[in-house]
Amino acid sequence: MRWGARTRTHRLASARLEFSGDRRLRQSLQSVAIAVAIVAALAAGAWFYGLGGTPGARLHALEQENAALKAELARARTELEFERSTRAALTAQVADLSQRAGELRSQVEFFNAQNARAGRAR
Repeated sequence: MRWGARTRTHRLASARLEFSGDRRLRQSLQSVAIAVAIVAALAAGAWFYGLGGTPGARLHALEQENAALKAELARARTELEFERSTRAALTAQVADLSQRAGELRSQVEFFNAQNARAGRAR
């Protein structure tokens, strides 16, 4: 009996150290990895759904925003054209008024010169 006990002990001492069988460990690790991948995919889907709903809803929201921005751009361009035309009209009016002011100054100078001559003649 002693001979058999030594042989078992010798086999245990010389065998490599294993905490569990490789096949069971590999299967359990694969199962855990698959479960983690499924949970991660579900979490990512829930996160994307929470961000903007479905891609179609997000697309619709972006199209509405794009249409609003285009309308605002058209309004801004119209205002810019209106301001440019108003500025051109005001510039022309200032030029006309400056010319008229020059004419009035020359008339005032003429009248002042006439009054000065009339005052000397008296």
